[in-house]
Amino acid sequence: MMRSYLYAIAAVLISSASQVLLKKKANQAPRRFLDKFLNVPVIASYVLLFASMLLNSLALRQMDMAVLPCITATSFLWITLLSALFLGEKPTKRKIIGISMILLGVLVSHL
Repeated sequence: MMRSYLYAIAAVLISSASQVLLKKKANQAPRRFLDKFLNVPVIASYVLLFASMLLNSLALRQMDMAVLPCITATSFLWITLLSALFLGEKPTKRKIIGISMILLGVLVSHL
């Protein structure tokens, strides 16, 4: 049972890292149209996303279905933190309020 929680948390963190990697590449202007899709960071981020989905599937084998959406909802927090750390993005007030509301909803639904 504990292993399924670890899988779910790892899936969220890997998925968040994947999205930040895509975000970083999206901020760069490609030379050609295919360069948007056929480059190492984009392909790596899709591989990470696939790994995240695999971990989610493994987590669902033993985890209560009501818990996984709560863990997955924290991805907004992780994406914001990783974007601030690696991309230098400063979270806006709206993002902070939105993340706070999501975390409050997770807390309420878990109780």
